[in-house]
Amino acid sequence: MFFSIPLANFLGGEGMGYFYTAYDIFIFFNLLATSGAPIAISRMVSMAYAQGRKREADKIFRVSFTLFSLIGMAGCLVMIVFADQFSVLMTKNNGSMYAIAALAPMVLFMSMSSCLRGYFQGRSNMVPTAVSQVLESGIKLFVGIALALFFLQTTGLPELGAAGAIVGVSVGSFFALLYILIYFFKSRAQTRYMVREVPVSSTKHILHDILVFAVPVIVGSAFLNFLDLVDSSVMMYRLQDAAGLDETTAMTMKGWLGNARKYFDLPNAVIVPISTAVLPLLSGAIARKDRKGIRETSTLALRMTLMVAIPAAVGLCVLSGPICDLLLYSQPEDAAGTAPLLMLMAPAVITASLLYTTNSMIQAVGKVHVPIINMAIGTVVRIALVYVFCGIPEINVNGAAFSTFVSYFVMIVLNVISIHRILPGIPSVLGMAVRPMLAALIMAGVSYLIYMGLTFFVSSKIAVIIAIFAAIAVYVLAAVFTKAITRDEIIHMPKGERIAALLRLK
Repeated sequence: MFFSIPLANFLGGEGMGYFYTAYDIFIFFNLLATSGAPIAISRMVSMAYAQGRKREADKIFRVSFTLFSLIGMAGCLVMIVFADQFSVLMTKNNGSMYAIAALAPMVLFMSMSSCLRGYFQGRSNMVPTAVSQVLESGIKLFVGIALALFFLQTTGLPELGAAGAIVGVSVGSFFALLYILIYFFKSRAQTRYMVREVPVSSTKHILHDILVFAVPVIVGSAFLNFLDLVDSSVMMYRLQDAAGLDETTAMTMKGWLGNARKYFDLPNAVIVPISTAVLPLLSGAIARKDRKGIRETSTLALRMTLMVAIPAAVGLCVLSGPICDLLLYSQPEDAAGTAPLLMLMAPAVITASLLYTTNSMIQAVGKVHVPIINMAIGTVVRIALVYVFCGIPEINVNGAAFSTFVSYFVMIVLNVISIHRILPGIPSVLGMAVRPMLAALIMAGVSYLIYMGLTFFVSSKIAVIIAIFAAIAVYVLAAVFTKAITRDEIIHMPKGERIAALLRLK
């Protein structure tokens, strides 16, 4: 948030369009190098530890680290060599080539760090992942913003400003990798193995297991991201060819959509850790054949996801205009263009958040192909809708925001059907959502009235900040009042016993 908000205000809509184009290309190659690694390693390591085979877990890591580092190196070189061609393919101009080349090293760094993170996540140790991500974000913030300002002021070209920001992203990724490598070697020196441990599997056998589990995820993720690239490219061509917009306006609208998606993704800062933690916990329970543990872990993960996602979606929808005015404080035109897109996309926060959690649940069971098929169906639906709606001049880029909502809805419906088929006994997701939704609607009504009342006395930017903090307090109280939150969920949080006592939850 602290990186994206200043950047959007410095670069404007056009500059952010170049920035997001580079990210679209990067995500494709990064998924090739990393999408299967943490999932496969986390699952295999957690199962090995649940069975007391620590040496096996370490060998799984060594084999996967070598494999995915080579894949990351290949992706990095392809991005550098073909940066110009990728830029023209995506936007009909080569303005994004500098940003694409600057982001290429991150593919290698991320492929290596994702193996390390997957290894520690499989051991239910989230500390190195957390610290490395904070380190990465902090360096990205200071280096990226400084370089973006430097290039923008010295050249006046938004495409070079975007490239400067992305250099900061790659530098941050390098130092995150360096930290987690140091952590790994220190922890390895302290690892104690069992005296009598079954012989470890051969490298060939481990490589086979990794590929059997990871390749469907990699192929599926790459295919899904390829569809995302097609979606982005179709949108740009339809805006220019069918809707009759010029190149600069279309790129600016792409920047608005990118901003809306960035704010739309903010709640996932809470959701992704839930889904990340679910996979090894659920895999361990499955390895132990603990039916009660499987049901409790799955139910708790879904309830926690809904408790965060529903109020976030309602809040972003109700206060989309004031939030965009606040975050894009020096770009009022960009704020006005971003706000309706965010309002259209906001309801999809719920379905997108559930998608992360349900994907992890399905993958923990070993059905890695199911989420991929479901997401592919939803993405194809989105591309079809983008083609139709973005070509209508009166709708233009709003069609892409609406298509995002529809596609996530299709994906989660398919995932929920799959969950109830694979893990029978899991409570209804709709049933679990009723009470949090009621609490969120109470929150929305109160916070909007507070915002409107404050605008008579203070600026709208100050009013929305106060309204957001008020919304959090109101939601917590409403969740207790409507019994949307239970003591069991509270006590799983840090200081949970104290919070439950404060809220008088029995």
